[in-house]
Amino acid sequence: MSGGSHALRRERRRTGRNLLVGVTVLALAAAGAAAWVLRPSDAESADACTSHPTATVAAAPSVAPLLTRAAAELRAEGWCGRVEVAATQPSQVLSGLLSADTRPPDLWVPDSDVWQARATAAGVATEELAPSVASSPVVLAGSASTDAPDTWFDALGSGDVLLGNPQEDVASALALLTPGAEVAAGEVDLDEVQAQMTTVAQHYTELSDDVPADPDASFAARLNRAAVGRGLVPVTEQQLVAVAADHPRLTSMVPGTGSLVQQVPVLATRAAAPAARTIADRLVGYLAGPGQKLVADAGFRSADGSALGGVGAGDVPVMEAPDDEQVVEGERLWQVLTVPSSILAVLDASGSMDFETGAGTRMEVAVNAARTALNVFPDQARVGAWLFSIDQGGPGQDYRELEPLRPLDAQVGGTTQRQALDAAISGAVDETEGGTGLYDTTLAAYREAVARFDEGYFNSVVIISDGANDDPGSLELGELLKALEKERDPGRPVRIIAIGISQDADLASLKKIAAATQGAAYAAEDPRDILTVMSEALLGR
Repeated sequence: MSGGSHALRRERRRTGRNLLVGVTVLALAAAGAAAWVLRPSDAESADACTSHPTATVAAAPSVAPLLTRAAAELRAEGWCGRVEVAATQPSQVLSGLLSADTRPPDLWVPDSDVWQARATAAGVATEELAPSVASSPVVLAGSASTDAPDTWFDALGSGDVLLGNPQEDVASALALLTPGAEVAAGEVDLDEVQAQMTTVAQHYTELSDDVPADPDASFAARLNRAAVGRGLVPVTEQQLVAVAADHPRLTSMVPGTGSLVQQVPVLATRAAAPAARTIADRLVGYLAGPGQKLVADAGFRSADGSALGGVGAGDVPVMEAPDDEQVVEGERLWQVLTVPSSILAVLDASGSMDFETGAGTRMEVAVNAARTALNVFPDQARVGAWLFSIDQGGPGQDYRELEPLRPLDAQVGGTTQRQALDAAISGAVDETEGGTGLYDTTLAAYREAVARFDEGYFNSVVIISDGANDDPGSLELGELLKALEKERDPGRPVRIIAIGISQDADLASLKKIAAATQGAAYAAEDPRDILTVMSEALLGR
């Protein structure tokens, strides 16, 4: 451990590295908390224990049964100590550690070192007493008729993975980090992973509507679906072993790139007295030897990841674990990206959009990209579309509404908003004419998005243009920027995301326009790059 045996925070261990084997010995009663006094055996002197050092421990529920059995064995070993344990969800422990009004436990045994990264990011100092006392690889649970995907990237992109809430479910949290580990291993492309994560996150809330919000009920519902071939569930091997009797049709599968591994650390909190550290050291040391059988019996692997005998996923290739910063940044992006999008898409329809690209005209390629994007967003997303060019909406008006902002599943004249947009955008290839009326259109679109602001969404105007403003009767750039800055409302934030396609785009002006609303501008020299750029823009929320 960095900085000595009692250093604050650990140096991140890499998954698969040999670590101290063992487990904190605790007890769990039906009420969720109990105290075990570890007394001398009958053969010893009655006064062998002159004191009973005490430690309070908060342990993840998945670890608690193992700890209960370990405590029962140690009672006969003659060691003097009192361990008071509560089976507590790690999220509840972290909330308590963040509160100045709550006395924390002496020791914390979460179900993953992911919680250490979260605690550190939140400003909570913990002292690592054991980097890992048990481990379990993350696998996919599915029916025997389901083929294992080649990569986690493929699995998540298929739409078949039934994720739990990654803020509560450690297997889902680690599953979302696996594509990043595959990038580091050179197995998949970073840009493709970023685009895919945007899609997965945008669909997550919609898909999660099919399962209960309660973590335990959600887990059970997802397993039931997977058992009949209706999806794949990220689980730890230990979880799958625990439910094997109830779900005999479930099997574990691991993508060819391998797995990230759940590690179970032992941490001291700010409340820990020296006696608590002594107790932890004694218990961890004990289970590094004879207690290993208890670890295996509970469905866990030892910290070095040795395969369980006769059950589980067998030998699993281990991917390099992300460091703490990657964990925290990945989770931050997930939280941002799962907020549904409200997008007013404003597409350039000036005559220059008829220029050939080698894959069709700029307009044809942009329309195809926009239609593809419609399939990326879930039904709950709000999307509207405008076209713009000089006098596109009639004399003196450079913009024309194709469809107003509506949820994609909204009914519109016997069809859905998604279908109406698809038809309207498809027809835009025949609407190109005139010059680029960029500035007037931008201000009008921004005002419309602010007027239609919805706090349940990430609200934005996406402007796609291949040229510079050339409307002689329009606002000047400076006037537009002043108007945007004056009208920007922190209580109703709308960001402009500007995408310049081709080298003819006025990217310098687009950057200034976007910056005035705390948005961003991106270059897509090939219109076929619009989808990738859109994903990058959403990642930059």
